[in-house]
Amino acid sequence: MFGRGHAGAFDILNEGEVILTFDDGPLRPYTRAVLKALDAHCTKATFFMVGRMAVSDPAMVREVAKHGHTVAAHTWSHARLQGMDFDKAKDEIEMGFSAVAGALKGPVAPFFRFPYLRTSKETVAYLKSRSIAAFAIDVDSRDFETKDGDKVKAKVLADLAKRRKGILLFHDIQPSTASALKSLLDELKTRGYKVVHVVPKHSVSTLADYDTRAQAEIASRKLARKKKPLASRTVVWSNSDSKADGEVLPWKQASTASNRDQSSKTQNEP
Repeated sequence: MFGRGHAGAFDILNEGEVILTFDDGPLRPYTRAVLKALDAHCTKATFFMVGRMAVSDPAMVREVAKHGHTVAAHTWSHARLQGMDFDKAKDEIEMGFSAVAGALKGPVAPFFRFPYLRTSKETVAYLKSRSIAAFAIDVDSRDFETKDGDKVKAKVLADLAKRRKGILLFHDIQPSTASALKSLLDELKTRGYKVVHVVPKHSVSTLADYDTRAQAEIASRKLARKKKPLASRTVVWSNSDSKADGEVLPWKQASTASNRDQSSKTQNEP
C-alpha cells in the first residue's frame, strides 16, 4: 500500500511532492471540468473509477485515458469491503477491474483504492497476490461535504501546509472539486509543490469470467441508451455504508430523495 501513516505502507514522495487522485467517477459534467483544469497545468492524475459508473459511460472512461491520466479501479459498486464475506469482496474487486477495462477497451493500471478507505487483511492479501497496489491517502479534500470550491481549496492547502507532501483525495463526481481544481493547482504551483504522476510498469490481468459479466453490463446499458437516448448517464444505487463513514454519495442522495418524494406522494393521495 502507498501512503504515509498506514501500517506497512510505502511513502514514495519527497517533501513538496503531491499525487492527485480522483475517486468514484466518471460523471461527465464534473469529470470533464476536472480534465480541463488538469490540462491547463499539463498535469496528470490517477482516476480510481467505480465499475458501475464506468460501464454507464465508457466513452468518458476513454476520454480520461486519452488525456494521459492513469485509470485504476475502485470496486464494482463502491461497497465497503471491510467485514464483507471474502468471496463477495473478491467479486467487487475483480468486477471493478473488468468493468473499467471493458469500458476503456484497454489496459488498466494495477492500482486500487478501498471504498471509504476501509481495508481488511484478507482483501489486502488478495490484492498482493494479484500484484495490485492499494493507494491510501494523506490529504482528504472532503469535497463531498460542500458545494463550495473555495472551502475545498482552503482545506487541502491547510493540510498540505502541515504535511508538506502526500497523496491527495478528490472525487470527480463532486461540483466543489470541479470548480476548485484550477485555482488550487495555480496555488500549488505558486507554493512550489510538484505533482507526481504515478505510471505502472504493467497493467492488471483481468479474469475471463468477470470480463464476460462486464461486457454483458456494457451491452445492457448501451441497449438501454438506444431505447431512451435522453436518459441520464448517472448511475443510481444505494449504499448503506455511506452515511456511517461520512461520505454521502450523490447516487445515495438521489435514491433517498426519490424514496422521499414517492413517500410524500403516497401520503398525499386521497
